[in-house]
Amino acid sequence: MDVGWVLHKAEELWNRFFGRKMENSMWETLPDVVMIEIFKLLRDPDKANLALTCTTWARLFHTPSLWRIRHFDMGGYKCHTNGMRANMFAEQLAPYVENLSITCSHPSYHITKVFQKSMEDLLVKFRSSQLKEFEMERLELDRFWKHDSARDRFTNNFVRFFKTQKRLKVFDMTAAQCPLNGGLKIMDAVGQKSGKTMEEIYIEDFFPPRYTIYSIERFKTSMSSFTNLNYIALNYNCISEDIIEIFTKTLAGKLKFFNIKVYRTNPHSHRISSFAWRQLASVCPKLQVMFWFDGVAKSEEIIPILAPEIPVQDVHIWTGYEDDVEWNLSDTIVHLADSFTSTLEAASFELDNNQEFVDEAVLYFVNKCKKLFDLSINASVLLSTIETVLELVDEGKTSLRSLHITACGLSEMEWAELGTIKERFSEMATTRNIDLNITTDLVLDPF
Repeated sequence: MDVGWVLHKAEELWNRFFGRKMENSMWETLPDVVMIEIFKLLRDPDKANLALTCTTWARLFHTPSLWRIRHFDMGGYKCHTNGMRANMFAEQLAPYVENLSITCSHPSYHITKVFQKSMEDLLVKFRSSQLKEFEMERLELDRFWKHDSARDRFTNNFVRFFKTQKRLKVFDMTAAQCPLNGGLKIMDAVGQKSGKTMEEIYIEDFFPPRYTIYSIERFKTSMSSFTNLNYIALNYNCISEDIIEIFTKTLAGKLKFFNIKVYRTNPHSHRISSFAWRQLASVCPKLQVMFWFDGVAKSEEIIPILAPEIPVQDVHIWTGYEDDVEWNLSDTIVHLADSFTSTLEAASFELDNNQEFVDEAVLYFVNKCKKLFDLSINASVLLSTIETVLELVDEGKTSLRSLHITACGLSEMEWAELGTIKERFSEMATTRNIDLNITTDLVLDPF
Protein backbone atom coordinates (compact mmCIF):
# COMPACT_ATOMS: atom_id res chain seq x y z
CA MET A 1 0.00 0.00 0.00
CA ASP A 2 1.34 3.46 -0.94
CA VAL A 3 1.19 5.79 2.09
CA GLY A 4 1.40 8.80 -0.21
CA TRP A 5 -1.74 7.65 -2.01
CA VAL A 6 -3.54 7.34 1.34
CA LEU A 7 -2.54 10.87 2.32
CA HIS A 8 -3.64 12.21 -1.07
CA LYS A 9 -7.04 10.60 -0.67
CA ALA A 10 -7.26 11.92 2.87
CA GLU A 11 -6.73 15.46 1.61
CA GLU A 12 -9.35 15.04 -1.11
CA LEU A 13 -11.92 13.77 1.40
CA TRP A 14 -11.06 16.48 3.92
CA ASN A 15 -11.73 19.14 1.30
CA ARG A 16 -14.99 17.44 0.30
CA PHE A 17 -16.34 17.16 3.84
CA PHE A 18 -15.04 20.37 5.35
CA GLY A 19 -14.64 22.69 2.36
CA ARG A 20 -11.21 24.01 3.32
CA LYS A 21 -7.58 23.12 2.68
CA MET A 22 -6.07 20.44 4.86
CA GLU A 23 -2.90 21.38 6.71
CA ASN A 24 0.05 18.98 6.56
CA SER A 25 0.01 18.34 10.30
CA MET A 26 -3.65 17.38 10.43
CA TRP A 27 -3.48 13.93 8.79
CA GLU A 28 -2.57 12.26 12.11
CA THR A 29 -5.85 13.40 13.63
CA LEU A 30 -8.17 12.92 10.68
CA PRO A 31 -11.85 12.65 11.64
CA ASP A 32 -13.30 9.13 11.63
CA VAL A 33 -15.61 9.95 8.74
CA VAL A 34 -12.64 10.73 6.47
CA MET A 35 -10.66 7.66 7.45
CA ILE A 36 -13.67 5.38 6.97
CA GLU A 37 -14.03 6.66 3.42
CA ILE A 38 -10.35 5.87 2.83
CA PHE A 39 -10.78 2.37 4.26
CA LYS A 40 -13.60 1.77 1.79
CA LEU A 41 -11.23 2.39 -1.11
CA LEU A 42 -8.66 -0.17 0.01
CA ARG A 43 -8.25 -3.88 -0.58
CA ASP A 44 -8.64 -6.11 2.47
CA PRO A 45 -4.87 -6.63 3.03
CA ASP A 46 -4.33 -2.86 2.84
CA LYS A 47 -7.12 -2.27 5.34
CA ALA A 48 -5.40 -4.70 7.71
CA ASN A 49 -2.01 -2.99 7.25
CA LEU A 50 -3.53 0.42 7.86
CA ALA A 51 -5.19 -0.90 11.03
CA LEU A 52 -1.73 -1.75 12.43
CA THR A 53 -0.68 1.91 12.32
CA CYS A 54 -2.41 3.05 15.50
CA THR A 55 -5.17 2.14 17.94
CA THR A 56 -7.60 4.62 16.36
CA TRP A 57 -7.28 3.08 12.92
CA ALA A 58 -7.42 -0.40 14.44
CA ARG A 59 -10.77 0.61 15.94
CA LEU A 60 -12.01 1.96 12.61
CA PHE A 61 -11.08 -1.34 10.96
CA HIS A 62 -14.09 -2.83 12.77
CA THR A 63 -16.53 -0.21 11.50
CA PRO A 64 -19.56 -2.27 10.34
CA SER A 65 -20.20 -0.17 7.23
CA LEU A 66 -16.85 -1.33 5.77
CA TRP A 67 -18.02 -4.93 5.58
CA ARG A 68 -21.67 -4.78 4.55
CA ILE A 69 -21.08 -6.37 1.13
CA ARG A 70 -18.95 -9.48 0.77
CA HIS A 71 -18.24 -11.85 -2.13
CA PHE A 72 -16.34 -15.13 -1.81
CA ASP A 73 -15.17 -17.30 -4.69
CA MET A 74 -14.38 -20.53 -2.91
CA GLY A 75 -13.66 -22.68 -5.95
CA GLY A 76 -10.87 -22.91 -8.50
CA TYR A 77 -7.45 -24.47 -8.09
CA LYS A 78 -6.93 -22.43 -4.89
CA CYS A 79 -10.10 -23.79 -3.31
CA HIS A 80 -8.29 -24.75 -0.07
CA THR A 81 -6.79 -21.28 0.32
CA ASN A 82 -9.97 -19.52 -0.74
CA GLY A 83 -12.00 -21.47 1.79
CA MET A 84 -9.53 -20.72 4.60
CA ARG A 85 -9.56 -16.99 3.80
CA ALA A 86 -13.34 -16.86 3.74
CA ASN A 87 -13.56 -18.58 7.11
CA MET A 88 -10.87 -16.36 8.65
CA PHE A 89 -12.85 -13.33 7.52
CA ALA A 90 -16.10 -14.76 8.91
CA GLU A 91 -14.55 -15.44 12.33
CA GLN A 92 -14.06 -11.70 12.89
CA LEU A 93 -16.45 -9.84 10.63
CA ALA A 94 -19.43 -12.07 9.74
CA PRO A 95 -21.83 -10.15 12.06
CA TYR A 96 -21.27 -6.97 9.99
CA VAL A 97 -22.10 -8.49 6.59
CA GLU A 98 -25.54 -7.79 5.10
CA ASN A 99 -25.09 -8.77 1.44
CA LEU A 100 -23.37 -12.14 0.98
CA SER A 101 -22.46 -13.59 -2.43
CA ILE A 102 -20.71 -16.95 -2.88
CA THR A 103 -19.48 -18.73 -6.01
CA CYS A 104 -17.58 -21.92 -6.74
CA SER A 105 -15.64 -21.32 -9.95
CA HIS A 106 -14.37 -24.17 -12.15
CA PRO A 107 -16.19 -26.89 -10.19
CA SER A 108 -15.07 -30.50 -10.31
CA TYR A 109 -15.62 -33.50 -8.08
CA HIS A 110 -12.47 -32.73 -6.08
CA ILE A 111 -13.15 -29.01 -5.81
CA THR A 112 -16.74 -29.52 -4.69
CA LYS A 113 -15.58 -31.81 -1.86
CA VAL A 114 -13.28 -29.07 -0.55
CA PHE A 115 -15.94 -26.44 -1.20
CA GLN A 116 -18.53 -28.45 0.74
CA LYS A 117 -16.33 -28.60 3.85
CA SER A 118 -15.44 -24.91 3.63
CA MET A 119 -19.09 -23.98 3.17
CA GLU A 120 -20.15 -26.07 6.14
CA ASP A 121 -17.77 -24.11 8.39
CA LEU A 122 -18.62 -20.78 6.78
CA LEU A 123 -22.37 -21.13 7.20
CA VAL A 124 -21.90 -21.91 10.88
CA LYS A 125 -19.92 -18.69 11.34
CA PHE A 126 -22.48 -16.64 9.41
CA ARG A 127 -25.31 -17.71 11.68
CA SER A 128 -24.34 -14.69 13.81
CA SER A 129 -25.16 -12.31 10.93
CA GLN A 130 -28.51 -10.98 9.85
CA LEU A 131 -28.23 -10.91 6.08
CA LYS A 132 -30.41 -8.83 3.81
CA GLU A 133 -29.22 -10.46 0.59
CA PHE A 134 -27.97 -13.98 -0.08
CA GLU A 135 -26.73 -14.97 -3.53
CA MET A 136 -25.29 -18.30 -4.58
CA GLU A 137 -25.86 -19.01 -8.25
CA ARG A 138 -25.05 -22.14 -10.24
CA LEU A 139 -24.49 -24.53 -7.38
CA GLU A 140 -25.59 -27.37 -9.71
CA LEU A 141 -25.85 -30.08 -7.11
CA ASP A 142 -26.89 -32.55 -9.80
CA ARG A 143 -23.51 -32.40 -11.58
CA PHE A 144 -20.49 -32.68 -9.30
CA TRP A 145 -21.96 -33.91 -6.03
CA LYS A 146 -21.98 -37.57 -7.00
CA HIS A 147 -23.46 -39.08 -3.84
CA ASP A 148 -26.94 -38.49 -2.42
CA SER A 149 -25.56 -38.44 1.12
CA ALA A 150 -23.22 -35.54 0.24
CA ARG A 151 -26.03 -33.55 -1.38
CA ASP A 152 -28.35 -34.17 1.55
CA ARG A 153 -25.73 -33.10 4.06
CA PHE A 154 -24.97 -29.97 2.05
CA THR A 155 -28.61 -28.89 1.76
CA ASN A 156 -29.19 -29.59 5.47
CA ASN A 157 -26.37 -27.14 6.26
CA PHE A 158 -28.28 -24.51 4.30
CA VAL A 159 -31.50 -25.33 6.12
CA ARG A 160 -29.86 -24.81 9.52
CA PHE A 161 -28.30 -21.57 8.30
CA PHE A 162 -31.50 -20.07 6.86
CA LYS A 163 -33.32 -20.82 10.10
CA THR A 164 -31.07 -18.18 11.70
CA GLN A 165 -31.79 -15.49 9.08
CA LYS A 166 -34.86 -13.37 9.81
CA ARG A 167 -34.33 -10.24 7.67
CA LEU A 168 -33.56 -11.51 4.18
CA LYS A 169 -34.81 -9.29 1.38
CA VAL A 170 -33.14 -11.01 -1.58
CA PHE A 171 -32.69 -14.78 -2.02
CA ASP A 172 -30.91 -16.03 -5.14
CA MET A 173 -30.04 -19.70 -5.60
CA THR A 174 -30.49 -19.85 -9.35
CA ALA A 175 -29.43 -23.19 -10.88
CA ALA A 176 -28.90 -24.87 -7.50
CA GLN A 177 -30.52 -28.09 -8.76
CA CYS A 178 -31.19 -29.16 -5.18
CA PRO A 179 -32.53 -32.61 -4.38
CA LEU A 180 -36.29 -32.37 -4.17
CA ASN A 181 -36.60 -32.95 -0.44
CA GLY A 182 -33.60 -30.76 0.36
CA GLY A 183 -34.87 -27.95 -1.86
CA LEU A 184 -38.27 -28.04 -0.18
CA LYS A 185 -36.60 -27.89 3.24
CA ILE A 186 -34.61 -24.81 2.21
CA MET A 187 -37.73 -23.08 0.89
CA ASP A 188 -39.53 -23.93 4.15
CA ALA A 189 -36.75 -22.41 6.25
CA VAL A 190 -36.45 -19.26 4.13
CA GLY A 191 -40.21 -18.77 4.04
CA GLN A 192 -40.76 -19.34 7.74
CA LYS A 193 -38.02 -16.98 8.90
CA SER A 194 -37.85 -14.30 6.17
CA GLY A 195 -41.23 -14.63 4.46
CA LYS A 196 -42.42 -11.25 5.72
CA THR A 197 -39.26 -9.33 4.72
CA MET A 198 -38.36 -11.05 1.42
CA GLU A 199 -38.72 -8.74 -1.60
CA GLU A 200 -36.97 -10.68 -4.38
CA ILE A 201 -36.67 -14.42 -4.89
CA TYR A 202 -34.74 -16.13 -7.71
CA ILE A 203 -35.25 -19.88 -7.92
CA GLU A 204 -34.92 -20.71 -11.62
CA ASP A 205 -33.58 -24.26 -11.87
CA PHE A 206 -33.59 -24.50 -8.09
CA PHE A 207 -35.33 -27.88 -8.21
CA PRO A 208 -34.69 -31.00 -10.36
CA PRO A 209 -36.04 -30.32 -13.88
CA ARG A 210 -38.54 -33.14 -14.35
CA TYR A 211 -40.72 -32.68 -11.27
CA THR A 212 -44.14 -31.00 -11.23
CA ILE A 213 -43.16 -28.78 -8.31
CA TYR A 214 -46.44 -26.88 -8.53
CA SER A 215 -48.38 -29.98 -7.45
CA ILE A 216 -46.48 -30.45 -4.15
CA GLU A 217 -48.50 -29.15 -1.20
CA ARG A 218 -45.37 -28.41 0.79
CA PHE A 219 -44.14 -26.07 -1.93
CA LYS A 220 -47.50 -24.27 -2.03
CA THR A 221 -47.30 -23.75 1.73
CA SER A 222 -43.77 -22.37 1.43
CA MET A 223 -44.75 -19.91 -1.30
CA SER A 224 -47.71 -18.69 0.75
CA SER A 225 -45.22 -17.64 3.47
CA PHE A 226 -43.82 -14.89 1.26
CA THR A 227 -46.05 -11.86 1.72
CA ASN A 228 -43.82 -8.99 0.58
CA LEU A 229 -42.42 -10.08 -2.80
CA ASN A 230 -42.11 -7.61 -5.66
CA TYR A 231 -39.90 -9.82 -7.88
CA ILE A 232 -40.25 -13.56 -8.54
CA ALA A 233 -38.12 -15.63 -10.91
CA LEU A 234 -38.86 -19.34 -11.30
CA ASN A 235 -39.65 -22.12 -13.75
CA TYR A 236 -43.05 -22.83 -15.26
CA ASN A 237 -43.12 -26.18 -13.47
CA CYS A 238 -43.27 -24.21 -10.21
CA ILE A 239 -46.50 -22.34 -10.98
CA SER A 240 -50.09 -23.44 -11.42
CA GLU A 241 -53.61 -22.13 -10.95
CA ASP A 242 -53.25 -22.66 -7.18
CA ILE A 243 -49.91 -20.86 -7.00
CA ILE A 244 -51.26 -17.87 -8.95
CA GLU A 245 -54.27 -17.74 -6.60
CA ILE A 246 -51.88 -17.76 -3.63
CA PHE A 247 -49.99 -14.80 -5.10
CA THR A 248 -53.28 -13.01 -5.71
CA LYS A 249 -54.11 -13.27 -2.01
CA THR A 250 -50.67 -12.70 -0.46
CA LEU A 251 -48.98 -10.24 -2.85
CA ALA A 252 -51.82 -7.88 -3.79
CA GLY A 253 -50.41 -4.45 -4.63
CA LYS A 254 -46.82 -5.66 -4.20
CA LEU A 255 -45.80 -8.00 -7.02
CA LYS A 256 -44.27 -6.03 -9.91
CA PHE A 257 -42.00 -8.42 -11.82
CA PHE A 258 -42.63 -12.06 -12.61
CA ASN A 259 -39.95 -13.90 -14.60
CA ILE A 260 -41.05 -17.33 -15.86
CA LYS A 261 -38.75 -19.77 -17.66
CA VAL A 262 -40.21 -22.60 -19.73
CA TYR A 263 -37.68 -25.31 -20.54
CA ARG A 264 -38.13 -28.32 -22.74
CA THR A 265 -37.02 -30.56 -19.86
CA ASN A 266 -39.53 -29.00 -17.43
CA PRO A 267 -43.12 -30.23 -17.35
CA HIS A 268 -45.07 -27.53 -19.21
CA SER A 269 -48.24 -29.18 -20.48
CA HIS A 270 -50.40 -27.82 -17.63
CA ARG A 271 -52.41 -24.65 -18.19
CA ILE A 272 -53.32 -21.65 -16.05
CA SER A 273 -56.68 -20.11 -16.78
CA SER A 274 -57.20 -16.61 -18.11
CA PHE A 275 -59.37 -15.94 -15.06
CA ALA A 276 -56.49 -16.64 -12.65
CA TRP A 277 -54.13 -14.35 -14.56
CA ARG A 278 -56.78 -11.65 -14.80
CA GLN A 279 -57.31 -11.75 -11.03
CA LEU A 280 -53.58 -11.46 -10.34
CA ALA A 281 -53.20 -8.56 -12.78
CA SER A 282 -56.19 -6.76 -11.24
CA VAL A 283 -54.72 -6.80 -7.70
CA CYS A 284 -51.17 -6.11 -8.95
CA PRO A 285 -51.71 -3.26 -11.45
CA LYS A 286 -47.94 -2.63 -11.90
CA LEU A 287 -47.20 -6.27 -12.73
CA GLN A 288 -44.87 -7.01 -15.64
CA VAL A 289 -44.37 -10.61 -16.74
CA MET A 290 -41.34 -11.93 -18.61
CA PHE A 291 -41.35 -15.31 -20.39
CA TRP A 292 -38.30 -17.25 -21.52
CA PHE A 293 -38.94 -20.28 -23.74
CA ASP A 294 -35.90 -22.52 -24.08
CA GLY A 295 -36.12 -25.42 -26.52
CA VAL A 296 -39.90 -25.02 -26.67
CA ALA A 297 -40.97 -23.96 -30.14
CA LYS A 298 -44.20 -25.56 -31.28
CA SER A 299 -47.04 -23.07 -31.36
CA GLU A 300 -49.41 -25.60 -29.78
CA GLU A 301 -47.10 -25.65 -26.73
CA ILE A 302 -46.40 -21.92 -26.45
CA ILE A 303 -49.70 -20.25 -27.32
CA PRO A 304 -51.83 -21.94 -24.60
CA ILE A 305 -49.31 -20.80 -21.98
CA LEU A 306 -49.46 -17.16 -23.12
CA ALA A 307 -52.98 -16.20 -22.09
CA PRO A 308 -53.90 -12.72 -23.39
CA GLU A 309 -54.75 -11.63 -19.83
CA ILE A 310 -51.09 -11.85 -18.78
CA PRO A 311 -49.36 -8.43 -18.75
CA VAL A 312 -46.39 -9.71 -20.76
CA GLN A 313 -43.64 -7.12 -21.02
CA ASP A 314 -40.76 -9.24 -22.30
CA VAL A 315 -40.62 -12.55 -24.19
CA HIS A 316 -37.70 -14.63 -25.42
CA ILE A 317 -38.03 -17.72 -27.60
CA TRP A 318 -35.17 -20.03 -28.48
CA THR A 319 -36.33 -22.96 -30.54
CA GLY A 320 -33.35 -25.24 -30.05
CA TYR A 321 -31.86 -27.26 -32.89
CA GLU A 322 -34.38 -30.05 -33.27
CA ASP A 323 -35.49 -30.29 -36.90
CA ASP A 324 -39.28 -30.05 -36.85
CA VAL A 325 -41.22 -28.58 -39.79
CA GLU A 326 -44.40 -28.27 -37.75
CA TRP A 327 -43.23 -25.58 -35.38
CA ASN A 328 -45.59 -22.93 -36.85
CA LEU A 329 -43.44 -20.12 -35.50
CA SER A 330 -45.40 -17.54 -37.48
CA ASP A 331 -48.55 -18.43 -35.53
CA THR A 332 -46.69 -17.82 -32.27
CA ILE A 333 -45.37 -14.42 -33.38
CA VAL A 334 -48.82 -13.32 -34.58
CA HIS A 335 -50.34 -14.46 -31.28
CA LEU A 336 -47.82 -12.34 -29.39
CA ALA A 337 -48.68 -9.31 -31.51
CA ASP A 338 -52.44 -9.74 -31.10
CA SER A 339 -52.40 -10.58 -27.39
CA PHE A 340 -49.83 -8.16 -25.97
CA THR A 341 -50.08 -5.10 -28.20
CA SER A 342 -50.37 -2.72 -25.26
CA THR A 343 -47.81 -4.30 -22.92
CA LEU A 344 -44.95 -5.88 -24.89
CA GLU A 345 -41.75 -3.81 -24.77
CA ALA A 346 -39.00 -6.33 -25.54
CA ALA A 347 -38.79 -9.50 -27.61
CA SER A 348 -36.06 -11.89 -28.68
CA PHE A 349 -36.52 -14.62 -31.30
CA GLU A 350 -33.75 -17.16 -31.83
CA LEU A 351 -35.36 -19.34 -34.45
CA ASP A 352 -32.98 -22.10 -35.48
CA ASN A 353 -35.30 -23.40 -38.16
CA ASN A 354 -34.56 -22.74 -41.83
CA GLN A 355 -37.64 -24.57 -43.07
CA GLU A 356 -40.17 -21.89 -42.20
CA PHE A 357 -40.35 -18.26 -43.33
CA VAL A 358 -41.50 -15.84 -40.64
CA ASP A 359 -41.11 -12.56 -42.56
CA GLU A 360 -44.79 -11.65 -42.76
CA ALA A 361 -45.28 -12.46 -39.10
CA VAL A 362 -42.27 -10.36 -38.07
CA LEU A 363 -43.51 -7.33 -40.02
CA TYR A 364 -46.98 -7.75 -38.55
CA PHE A 365 -45.42 -7.98 -35.08
CA VAL A 366 -43.34 -4.80 -35.47
CA ASN A 367 -46.29 -2.83 -36.88
CA LYS A 368 -48.73 -4.04 -34.22
CA CYS A 369 -46.62 -3.70 -31.05
CA LYS A 370 -46.39 0.07 -30.72
CA LYS A 371 -44.64 -0.07 -27.32
CA LEU A 372 -41.93 -2.41 -28.56
CA PHE A 373 -38.62 -0.90 -27.48
CA ASP A 374 -36.12 -3.73 -27.89
CA LEU A 375 -36.16 -6.40 -30.63
CA SER A 376 -33.61 -9.13 -31.31
CA ILE A 377 -34.01 -11.64 -34.16
CA ASN A 378 -31.75 -14.54 -35.11
CA ALA A 379 -33.55 -16.31 -37.94
CA SER A 380 -33.83 -16.91 -41.67
CA VAL A 381 -35.30 -13.58 -42.80
CA LEU A 382 -35.33 -11.88 -46.17
CA LEU A 383 -33.28 -8.76 -46.80
CA SER A 384 -36.47 -6.98 -47.83
CA THR A 385 -37.88 -7.68 -44.35
CA ILE A 386 -34.85 -6.16 -42.68
CA GLU A 387 -35.04 -3.13 -44.96
CA THR A 388 -38.76 -2.65 -44.24
CA VAL A 389 -38.20 -2.77 -40.47
CA LEU A 390 -35.42 -0.18 -40.76
CA GLU A 391 -37.69 2.04 -42.84
CA LEU A 392 -40.35 1.85 -40.13
CA VAL A 393 -37.76 2.98 -37.60
CA ASP A 394 -36.57 5.76 -39.89
CA GLU A 395 -40.13 7.01 -40.43
CA GLY A 396 -40.90 6.97 -36.71
CA LYS A 397 -43.65 4.36 -37.10
CA THR A 398 -42.21 2.18 -34.32
CA SER A 399 -40.82 2.83 -30.84
CA LEU A 400 -37.78 0.60 -31.39
CA ARG A 401 -34.58 1.91 -29.84
CA SER A 402 -32.62 -1.33 -29.90
CA LEU A 403 -32.68 -3.56 -32.99
CA HIS A 404 -30.41 -6.58 -33.40
CA ILE A 405 -30.94 -8.84 -36.41
CA THR A 406 -28.82 -11.82 -37.44
CA ALA A 407 -29.93 -12.94 -40.89
CA CYS A 408 -29.22 -16.64 -41.30
CA GLY A 409 -28.58 -18.57 -44.48
CA LEU A 410 -27.50 -15.66 -46.70
CA SER A 411 -25.44 -16.14 -49.84
CA GLU A 412 -22.29 -14.09 -50.44
CA MET A 413 -24.20 -11.83 -52.82
CA GLU A 414 -26.92 -11.25 -50.22
CA TRP A 415 -24.25 -10.58 -47.61
CA ALA A 416 -22.86 -7.79 -49.77
CA GLU A 417 -26.36 -6.36 -50.25
CA LEU A 418 -26.90 -6.45 -46.49
CA GLY A 419 -23.82 -4.26 -46.09
CA THR A 420 -25.40 -1.68 -48.41
CA ILE A 421 -28.59 -1.69 -46.35
CA LYS A 422 -26.64 -1.21 -43.11
CA GLU A 423 -24.70 1.70 -44.57
CA ARG A 424 -27.91 3.36 -45.74
CA PHE A 425 -29.36 3.48 -42.22
CA SER A 426 -26.20 3.84 -40.11
CA GLU A 427 -26.36 7.66 -39.95
CA MET A 428 -30.00 7.52 -38.87
CA ALA A 429 -29.14 5.11 -36.06
CA THR A 430 -26.26 7.27 -34.87
CA THR A 431 -28.27 10.50 -34.98
CA ARG A 432 -31.20 9.02 -33.05
CA ASN A 433 -29.00 7.04 -30.63
CA ILE A 434 -30.52 3.74 -31.73
CA ASP A 435 -28.66 0.56 -30.83
CA LEU A 436 -28.52 -1.02 -34.29
CA ASN A 437 -26.68 -4.26 -35.04
CA ILE A 438 -27.45 -5.99 -38.34
CA THR A 439 -25.27 -9.00 -39.16
CA THR A 440 -25.31 -12.51 -40.62
CA ASP A 441 -24.19 -15.99 -39.62
CA LEU A 442 -22.30 -16.29 -42.91
CA VAL A 443 -18.62 -17.13 -42.42
CA LEU A 444 -16.52 -16.02 -45.35
CA ASP A 445 -13.22 -17.60 -46.32
CA PRO A 446 -10.56 -14.86 -45.85
CA PHE A 447 -8.41 -16.28 -48.65
